[in-house]
Amino acid sequence: MSTDQAIDATPTATPLAVRFQGWGTAITLVAVWALLIAATGLYRPDFFAHQTVLAIAFTMSIVGVLAIGQGIIGISGGFIDLSQPACLILTSLIAVRLSEAGLPLPLVFVGAVLVGMVWGAFNATIVVLAKLNPVIVTLATNFIGLAALYLVFQLAQVPNGSEIYHMGRASFLGLPVIWWPMLVLIIIVGFLMRYTRYGRRITAVGGNRFAAQARGISLKKTRFATFMAAGGFVGFAAVLFASAAGPFNPSSASTMQLNVIAAVILAGISLAGGRGSFWMLLLSVGFLSTIPTSLVFFGLSSDTQSIFQGILLMIAVAIDGYRARRGTP
Repeated sequence: MSTDQAIDATPTATPLAVRFQGWGTAITLVAVWALLIAATGLYRPDFFAHQTVLAIAFTMSIVGVLAIGQGIIGISGGFIDLSQPACLILTSLIAVRLSEAGLPLPLVFVGAVLVGMVWGAFNATIVVLAKLNPVIVTLATNFIGLAALYLVFQLAQVPNGSEIYHMGRASFLGLPVIWWPMLVLIIIVGFLMRYTRYGRRITAVGGNRFAAQARGISLKKTRFATFMAAGGFVGFAAVLFASAAGPFNPSSASTMQLNVIAAVILAGISLAGGRGSFWMLLLSVGFLSTIPTSLVFFGLSSDTQSIFQGILLMIAVAIDGYRARRGTP
């Protein structure tokens, strides 16, 4: 039997209990999200204003695309990529410089995505060749990257009147234009990971790398591909971030990391690899993007919001550990 046949032969049928648990996660997320919206709306009726929807959608747009990249790393067994903040700011700066040079918006996207992929390849090279823990490697490259960025610039912003500037302020069907690419990417990546041969290979490596090797799957190539793809998604998110964030500095993305990691775990994507649904990211990202806005309406300070983010991350990690022990999605 060939490698592809072996992968295709992997059982796809899911027991009814496991299916219910998968739906149970979605139902729980929707219920908690609805409860949060209802509680905030009862406390502050102006929470239901259209501006609130726009604020949540803007946050979802960037966190959602970052979560796709983080999810690919997680489901492949790479555990986690802690260098996303540095990569996001670097590629956002690239997007600004390309816009200042007068390049059209598609080329700005291409340039940012390519730089992000180079960043991912750099991480993968260290992880694969030096055989170091991905967490340690990406944590180090994040510190190094941010320190270098502080030496390069203090504040950056896309040029007023540029295509990227207008994109960040445009709307479609009542939602920001930058929200729709996030939705499309989640749907496409969810389909690719679930129904294509390459997606099943990534999941197989995360589930059992020894079994994947026995099937002829190259762990090195898979690790390189996943880190490069994750970097590319960060580059894409950077263009959305630069278009909507206004002036930003090297520390502007530091608060996103906790939400991105928590969104991946709450969506059921295991950091240990091998399981998870990318379509669930839409719910987890929506819920986590609503929390900061709700806390503002409750009058809580930014320091208190950070405490809530930390608590949510601990809860998400606990849920992931529980799922791993139970062997459920």
